[in-house]
Amino acid sequence: MNIRNISIKSRFFLLVAGSILFWLLAGFLIFSLINNLARYQDTSLTVQSIPQRVLKIQNAIQFFYINDLPSEEFQQSGRSIGIDQFEEVYLETYNILSDLQQDPYIINNPLFLQKLDRLIEYLTTSDSYFETMVSKSRQRGWDRYGISGVIMEQVDEMKNHPATGINQEIPQLIRELELYLVFPRISRLNSIENKVFTLEGMISLLPANEIRLNPDLLALQGLLNSIHSLLLLDHELGITRYEGLQSQISRSVHVLYDEAEALEELFILERASKVRQINLGIAIIILLSAIVLGTVLLFFSRSLSNKLQSLNRSIGEFVSGKFPKVPLIKGKNELSEISVLLRRFSKSLQDKTSFADALAEGKEAKELETLSKEDSLANALIRMEKQITAAKAEDLKHKQSSEERRWANEGIAKFGEILRIHNNEINVLAEHVIQELVNYLDASVGGFFLVVDEDADVGLKLIASFAFERRKYIQKQFAFGEGMIGTCAIEQDKIFLTDIPENYINIASGLGEGKPRSLLLIPLKLENETLGVIEIASISVFKEYEIAFVENLADSIASAVATVKMNMRTAQLLEQSQQQAREMAKQEDIMRQNMEELQTTQENSARRESEISGILNAIHNSSLVAEYNMEEELISINDKFQSLLEFQRTQLLGKKHHEIIDVSRHTDSHKQFWQDIRDGKTLSRIDKITTITGQDVWLRQTFTPILDKDGEPFKVLNIANDITDTIRQQESLEKQANEITRKNIEMGSFSDAVDLALIKCIYSPAGQILEVNENFENASGYTGKEMIGKNNRAFLQRAEKEQFEKIWDEILKDKPYSGVIRRTKPTGEEVWIMSTFTPVKDENGNIYKVFLLGQDITERKLKYQLLEEANKEIDRLNRQLGERK
Repeated sequence: MNIRNISIKSRFFLLVAGSILFWLLAGFLIFSLINNLARYQDTSLTVQSIPQRVLKIQNAIQFFYINDLPSEEFQQSGRSIGIDQFEEVYLETYNILSDLQQDPYIINNPLFLQKLDRLIEYLTTSDSYFETMVSKSRQRGWDRYGISGVIMEQVDEMKNHPATGINQEIPQLIRELELYLVFPRISRLNSIENKVFTLEGMISLLPANEIRLNPDLLALQGLLNSIHSLLLLDHELGITRYEGLQSQISRSVHVLYDEAEALEELFILERASKVRQINLGIAIIILLSAIVLGTVLLFFSRSLSNKLQSLNRSIGEFVSGKFPKVPLIKGKNELSEISVLLRRFSKSLQDKTSFADALAEGKEAKELETLSKEDSLANALIRMEKQITAAKAEDLKHKQSSEERRWANEGIAKFGEILRIHNNEINVLAEHVIQELVNYLDASVGGFFLVVDEDADVGLKLIASFAFERRKYIQKQFAFGEGMIGTCAIEQDKIFLTDIPENYINIASGLGEGKPRSLLLIPLKLENETLGVIEIASISVFKEYEIAFVENLADSIASAVATVKMNMRTAQLLEQSQQQAREMAKQEDIMRQNMEELQTTQENSARRESEISGILNAIHNSSLVAEYNMEEELISINDKFQSLLEFQRTQLLGKKHHEIIDVSRHTDSHKQFWQDIRDGKTLSRIDKITTITGQDVWLRQTFTPILDKDGEPFKVLNIANDITDTIRQQESLEKQANEITRKNIEMGSFSDAVDLALIKCIYSPAGQILEVNENFENASGYTGKEMIGKNNRAFLQRAEKEQFEKIWDEILKDKPYSGVIRRTKPTGEEVWIMSTFTPVKDENGNIYKVFLLGQDITERKLKYQLLEEANKEIDRLNRQLGERK
C-alpha cells in the first residue's frame, strides 16, 4: 500500500486522543470565522438591495411624470400615488443607509463609510430636487389649474375681445399656446417666445395713453406676462428629461444608482477577502496540527514536513503578492488536492495579471477563463475589457463621423465653386458637374439628364455623361415615368439599387466590362419642380453619407440649373427685343418715306383743278369744310362745321374770317396770313374757336387758295379737323408726366430715407438676392458683392432656413409677413430683426419680386434675455434664503 494514498486523517488517527484539545480549539476558531462570515453575508444582502430601491425611486418619479402631473387629484391637493411611492421608498432607503453606518463591519471601514455618506447625500439631493419639481409643477398647473388655468381663462377672454391695432400674430399665438399647454414641445416653446417678443415690440411702439385706455391691449399685456411666467417655469422644470429639474433629478438618481452598485461591488470584494482569510486560518490550523502530529510521528513528519513547508512558502508568496511555483504533490490525499488547487489558483492569478497588463497596454487580450461563476476578480476584468472595447469603438465611430463631415464639406465647397464659375452655359455646367461628381465619389459611370420641352413633348434628355472618358448611354431621352430615370423624375425621390437589372448598364475599363454593384438616381428639384436627374453607377456600394452628400448637392445643382436657364432665357429675350427694335426702326423709315410721298401727291393734286371736286366731296363727308372769297368773307360751310360752331348758316355766311376765329383783323399776323393766301400759298395752323355756348374748340385747319384759269386765286378752301380731344389728352398727359416726375422725386427721397434708416433687401420669387443696402450688409455680415445673385438660403443656419421656408411659403401665397427673424453672421454673432416681407406683383398679377424692410432689435432681444436670467437668479437666491430659514 502506497503511503501517499493514505489520508492524513488515517495517518493521524493515533494522534486524535492527544490532539482533541487542539481540535476543539481549532473548531471553535473555525466556527467563529464562519459565524462572522454569515453575519457579514446578511449585511451584504442588505447592501445588494439598495440598487433595487434606487430603481423603485426612479420608477416612482417616472410614474409622477406620466400619470400624476395631468391628474386633477395632484393639481387640487398636491398629493398623488407617485409622490407617496417616492416618499415611502425614500424613507426606507434612508433608514437602511443610516443603519448600515452603525453596522460593526462598516463602522471601522472608512471607505464604506465614505460611500454611505455619498449615497445619503445623493439621496437627500434627489429628494430636494423632487420636492422642488412637485412644487413648481403644481405652480405651473395643468388644464384649468395654476398658471396654465389663468392663461386658458385669458385666452378665452382674448377670443371674445381680440385686441385692436395688432396684426394676425395673436390668433397664431393662441393656437400654438393651446397646443403647447397640452403637448409641450421645444419647437413650440421657441415659436411662442418669438411671437411674444414680436407682440411686445409692437405694443411698445404704441402710445402709452392708447395702451392705458384700451382694455383689450391691457388684457393682451396680462396674457403676455402670464406666458412669461409659464415659460420661465417650463425652462426651470425642463421640457424633456434632459433639461432643467428633470435633468438634475435624472442625473442625481443615476449617480445614486452607480454609487449603490459600487458599494455592492466593494462588499463582494470584501466578502471574498473574508473567505480567503478563513481559508488561510484553516490552512494555518492544518499546519499546526501537522506540526503537533509530527512530534509524535517522526516518520510521517518527515514525509509531510517538506510538502507542508513548500505549500506554506507558496501561500506566503501568494500573500506577499508573488506568483510562486507551487510544487506538485503526488497522490490522492488532501495535500495533493491543496497542491492542485494552489497551482490552479496561481495559474488563474497569472492569467488575470497578463489580461490586466494587456488591457493597460491597449493590446488585444486573450479570453480569460473564470474559476467559477463567483470569480469576482475575473468577472470584473471581463467587464472592464468590454467597457474599454466599447469606448474604443465609440471613439473610432466619432473619428469616422468627423472624417465623413469633412469630406462632405470639402465637396460642397468644391462644387459650389464649379457652380459659380460655369453659370452661363447649361451643357458646360452639366459636363463639369457630372465629371467632378463621378471622380469625387470614386464612381465609374455618370449621366446628367435635363428636363426639355421639344415639339410639345416634355421629357428628360441626356446632356452630359462620364464613363472612363467614354459615354455609355444608348438611349438619350426619356419621358416622365419611363424607366428608372423617368420614375425618379416623376416621384421626385432618390432611387438607390444594389441589385441592378441585367444589361441595364455596364462599366468598361482596360480589363473588360462588368455590372456595377450599386446605382444611384437623384432628382434635381426646386420648389417641387423637377429640373433633371443625375444617375451614377459604381463598382462599389455607395455609403449612406455619400448618398446624403449627393442629395444635399442636388439642391445646389438644381438652383444653379434654374439660374443658368433663366440667364439663357433672358439673353434670348434680349436678342428678340433688339431684333424687334431693329425691325420697327426699318418700318418707321418706310412709313416716313410713304408720308413724304403722300405729301408730294397732295401738293400736286391741289394744283389739278379737275380733281378738286372729287376730293372736296370726300372731304365734305369726313372733315370740316368752309370756303372764303378773297375779301375774307365766308361763302360756304358744310353741316359738320356749322354744327360744331353752333350757329345758323345764315348767321355765318358773309362773316369775315377774323370774326369767326375771334381775332383782330388789324394784327400783323392776320394780315400776313391773308397776304400769303393771296400769294397762292397753302397754309396750315391750329386755331382755338369759342362756340356760342362758350365752349372752346381746337381745330387743325388748312387754307388752300383756289386758282382760276389765269393762275390767280379767286377763293380759299378751308379744311379743318376737330383736335379738341387730342389737345386735352396732351394737356392731361403733360399733367400726368409732371405728377409722375414729382412722385418719382418723392419716391427717390423716400428710398434714400429707407436706405439710411432701415434694413432693405429685394428678393426674386425663388429667394435669390437682387439688391441690398448697407444696413443689410452690416446685419448679415456679408458684402453685397458676395450676396447679390445668390439664393438667400445659402447664408442661413439650419433653424433660420426652416423659419425662412415657412415665411416664403406664405409670401408666395401673396400673404405679407411681419415678425422677428434671426440671422447669424459668419463670425457666429446673432442678429435679431423686426422684419416685414411684402410681395410685389407685375401687370399680370404675378409676383416678380419681394421687398424686405426691417429694423435691428438685437439690443432689445439681449435685454429681454438678460431680464430672464436676472429673474432666474432672483428665484435661485429666494430658494437659498428659504432653505436657510
